[in-house]
Amino acid sequence: MRAAAAVNLVAALLGLTCGWIGAAAQTVDGEAGSQEEAVWLEPRQLMQVVEGTNHSVRWFTILPDVASVTAQVEDERVCRVDAVGPVLVGSPLDNFTFSGIVNVSATFIGYNKLRVFLYDGLDSTTGEAEMPMSVLLSYQKLSDLFMMITSVLVALLYVVMGATLDMKVIAMIVKKPIGPLVGIVCQYLFMPMIAFGLAKATFPDNPLGQLGLFLGGSCPGGGASNMWTHLLGGSLDLSIMMTFISTVTAFATVPLWVLVMGPTIVGDADFIIPYKDIAVLVFSLSMPCAVGILIAKFLPRVGKVIGKLLTPLTLFNVVFLFTFGVYANLYVFSLFEAKTILAGFGLPFLGYLSGIGLASLLKLPIKDRIAISIETGIQNMTIAIIILKLTLEAPASELTVVFPAAAVLMTPIPLLAMLIIRRVYLWHYGPQKEDEKTEKEKEVEAKETNGRVESGGGKVEAGGGGAVKDGSKTKTGGGKEEQTDGGKVERNGTAVVVEGGIDNPGVEVEDTF
Repeated sequence: MRAAAAVNLVAALLGLTCGWIGAAAQTVDGEAGSQEEAVWLEPRQLMQVVEGTNHSVRWFTILPDVASVTAQVEDERVCRVDAVGPVLVGSPLDNFTFSGIVNVSATFIGYNKLRVFLYDGLDSTTGEAEMPMSVLLSYQKLSDLFMMITSVLVALLYVVMGATLDMKVIAMIVKKPIGPLVGIVCQYLFMPMIAFGLAKATFPDNPLGQLGLFLGGSCPGGGASNMWTHLLGGSLDLSIMMTFISTVTAFATVPLWVLVMGPTIVGDADFIIPYKDIAVLVFSLSMPCAVGILIAKFLPRVGKVIGKLLTPLTLFNVVFLFTFGVYANLYVFSLFEAKTILAGFGLPFLGYLSGIGLASLLKLPIKDRIAISIETGIQNMTIAIIILKLTLEAPASELTVVFPAAAVLMTPIPLLAMLIIRRVYLWHYGPQKEDEKTEKEKEVEAKETNGRVESGGGKVEAGGGGAVKDGSKTKTGGGKEEQTDGGKVERNGTAVVVEGGIDNPGVEVEDTF
């Protein structure tokens, strides 16, 4: 007993001497000693441990008096403290005076911090230590498999999109660029700004949430925008054009927006946005689209066969996303909070409003307003999820995709409500009432179409049997074919066909789709 007491006394004196020596050395260096530096943990950090696993953390100190110890974590949902062991006295040969063990369990994906507090005989805090922790999914490999398959499916869709590109659509964009230009302004100016402001207001202390929502708002349109445009009576031609343009321009705009707003989002956070990786990944997504365009140009028959895969492949993607995708990412629903759902609903809803607001301000046709509104509000969140999953380190990658996922689930709600309202309206008033709204637009379009048969200062008159072309008049007899100075006129009843007339690309594109 006396020998044990003597050993304890020597250990205490040794620890006290070490503490004095350490404090004196720090004073000589011009630095004030701190109690936190006298306590450390091993391992120094617990990063990327798998949920459901248990871990033992040892603490050490050179403080002269430690009577008790406690431990706690910041987020008990991510991990918990199972047990705190007794205070153990170090031997004279050790480089510490006291030590102990803290047992922790990883319970859910996320980031956390473990803090250990030491107390003296008077129950006063004498020292503390802190250790960062991160927890991965127990089914991380399943989630990674889902992402790999999704990346392949998106690449295939881009190949099909490039192969089905119609040059008539490009010609229509060049001749009538107002609608697509308005769409681009809404898509890549309004939506990123809306997403940034909404993210800052909703998640002021969560940079991962801000990044996820902002990147989702900066992605191109697409998804089911063409389907919803058709169901709600919008211009399908304009919707398809906007989808194509936003997809192509995304390879430049997405990295640019992340580069500009990224530093503001990150602030003093512990993670770094991989700007280079995001730019490379977004640019690499353009390669499948380019392959599809080359196939359509040099192998047109193959391109037509590939084009037939667009609908079934899109449907397969939707089914795959809402079955295996949901199963592989069930953790997302556990992270949904009221403000997450609110932000997921607010992003597309404000997009719909901004799109139809600008289109109405410019007095575009009602069908174009509908298309622009839908194309602005519906983002291709799959692109955002792929970027976040493949560029950020786990578990940050899994945590950030929660916010685009919330937007995916909330996006159809306003559209579904509008579809129900439209169906009720058509059921009550009939389709004729809706058609009256665009009657003036149809009259203007008809006048433009009829005016295209005038050429070279001449005129073709139908119904009366006479034709005047370049100043010369030709009579027809109700089925004959006459030659005028401006070309051939076929008259059959009241039908007139003039060779060399001006084509109507709008009609041709409409027939194509």
